[in-house]
Amino acid sequence: MKNQKLFLIALLVVPWLTVPFLGKKAFRRFLPTAIFMATFTKALDFYGERKNWWKFYSGVGPFNSMNFMNFGPYLVTSLWVLKMTFGKFPLYLITNTILHTSFIFGGLKYVKDFRIFTLENLSKFKYLLIDFVRALILYTFQYITEPTPIKKTIFKKKWFR
Repeated sequence: MKNQKLFLIALLVVPWLTVPFLGKKAFRRFLPTAIFMATFTKALDFYGERKNWWKFYSGVGPFNSMNFMNFGPYLVTSLWVLKMTFGKFPLYLITNTILHTSFIFGGLKYVKDFRIFTLENLSKFKYLLIDFVRALILYTFQYITEPTPIKKTIFKKKWFR
């Protein structure tokens, strides 16, 4: 049990050690979208738990084990994937599909072994579909909130002041 708590803390901290390599500009640009997605995922976690799609184990303190996944690897991976692929939608879809497929068909057994979560009444394929929809929401949110050159030009004019 003590090893599980240490693992959860490492799961939260280690991904954040890569953030300085993102660069300040990319971090500021993509952080709001990553936070939105982590919040959306947390809401989905509550819904899925009520529907008995998955079960989360206890974590450290008041947090369940999924909080460590959401605010560690998931949030930081969202930042990196957006930095590397935003503006190249086909590459974004391919990257996310590979990452999610690898996790679901390879990493889920480790997530269960380390007592983070298990799928209950949800197949791996349905979980992959949920992850695909979350990926589309992530990209769409960044696309909508991204200041484009046209938006910048329009808002600099005095028409809207």
